[in-house]
Amino acid sequence: MSFTIEEVTSRKQLSEFIDLPFRLYRGNPNWVPPVKYFQKALFNKKKHPFHEHGDVTLLIARNDQRKVAGRIAIIVNHTHNEYHNEKTGFFGFLECEENAGLFKLLVTEAEERLRKAGMDTIRGPMNFSTNEECGLLVKGFNSRPPIMMPYNSRWYADALDSNGYLKAKDLLAYYIDSGKIDYSRFPRIADQVVKRYCIKIRDFSVKNIHREVPVIMDIYNECWHDNWGFVPMSKSELDMMANELKMIMLPELGPIVEIEGKPVAFAIALPDANQAFVRANGNLIRAVFALKIPLFRTKINQIRVLLLGVRKEFRGRGIEALLIHRIIEASIEKNMGRGELSWVLEDNHSMRRILEKELNADQYRTYRIFQKTI
Repeated sequence: MSFTIEEVTSRKQLSEFIDLPFRLYRGNPNWVPPVKYFQKALFNKKKHPFHEHGDVTLLIARNDQRKVAGRIAIIVNHTHNEYHNEKTGFFGFLECEENAGLFKLLVTEAEERLRKAGMDTIRGPMNFSTNEECGLLVKGFNSRPPIMMPYNSRWYADALDSNGYLKAKDLLAYYIDSGKIDYSRFPRIADQVVKRYCIKIRDFSVKNIHREVPVIMDIYNECWHDNWGFVPMSKSELDMMANELKMIMLPELGPIVEIEGKPVAFAIALPDANQAFVRANGNLIRAVFALKIPLFRTKINQIRVLLLGVRKEFRGRGIEALLIHRIIEASIEKNMGRGELSWVLEDNHSMRRILEKELNADQYRTYRIFQKTI
């Protein structure tokens, strides 16, 4: 069977691009259908702020019967390349029927187009950057991922290997069940830390989210700016993040630590909205009902700890333990006392030590970023 590549330029093609994984993963209980309305918004160059500093080209592959059999996004993130002084292009949103020739056709086309754009390396998957969904699942296929974490077919990793792609970095996900871990030391540590440093710890104000997000992102930028793959967020991206978080965030799951009135640390955990989205099957109205309407609302019983950061000068004082304790206590109170902390860079040894040694958390999923010199 032969395949032809098309660049997505019409609404019909975009719908076909978005619809492909719905067919590929039909019947797979561990795949969460994305809400199609939000997927279309991602690719709207007039509305989504990523397109202010990134070039995105969407491709679909058709078979002899004109049926869409594969897709890939080609991404040039100018902010990333300026920040890291690189000429790296990215691929993302990769989905494909199980066909080695088709897979090779998609990645080869992406490589050639990025080479023509002046890039010397291709890296991915990124949807669009490390600030959004990223990584290829290589370990942990037997359960459903939480909100904002991807899922993919097992064979993709081998297919990338066969096409000359190498591991660039692993991103780790940890599972914690408050009923199965011993965190008895954390309340004592938290109490000592609060007294010793005259700490004030408060809840994130969802009502004033557009004032809160710049506060936590200032800490985020300081904590992560040397991290592999870090890309600073623009003001418009911060505003969009605020609007997205406002839909599902709970104040108690966003502790902010202040010392002498200065915010020095924060954590953000989100209710796992994927438990509602899986019922919606891509439909926006069903998703809203499952999240918001009492009669139809899905009972969410787990969280995802999305971010945890402490300014450099305040690290090693037990503030990390204070934030973890606060998240655990708040999640238990909300009947969501279990969930995932993700993602953690494989070489973030200080955080891994807390999770693996102090909390005995289960490193149950691994996501891999691949790259290739082109």
